[in-house]
Amino acid sequence: MMAHTKITKASKGKAKALHVDIDGEHYFVGIGNLRVAIYHDDKYWVAQGLELDYVAQGVSLEDVRKQFEDGLAATIQQHLTMFGNILGMLVQAPREVWAEALVPDTIHNRFFQVSEHEVIKALPFDGISYFQLSAA
Repeated sequence: MMAHTKITKASKGKAKALHVDIDGEHYFVGIGNLRVAIYHDDKYWVAQGLELDYVAQGVSLEDVRKQFEDGLAATIQQHLTMFGNILGMLVQAPREVWAEALVPDTIHNRFFQVSEHEVIKALPFDGISYFQLSAA
């Protein structure tokens, strides 16, 4: 029996999201040009996605990157499990977050990842780029 493949594309500015549904149980999700702002907030490091309103915190710069990657993969997985797509997570960060993050020459690197999802399995993120905001 031949599998049915459904492709959903979305974009927010230069950021792109691609969701390929192979058979309702196996998915590929690609996210490109996602900008992630990182800052230190008294006690914790915080990573805030701009094109995708996803936030993670960690105890170090390395930890917050890992928490962001792992949490985003889990969020993608949860949306696929509950809704069969990622459309509900394609929401930009609030305007005030953008205003703070888009200081001229702040953002130089962008994130791109492709992950495979099968029921509860997700491949780790690769090649993510972060930028650190100066203290406000």
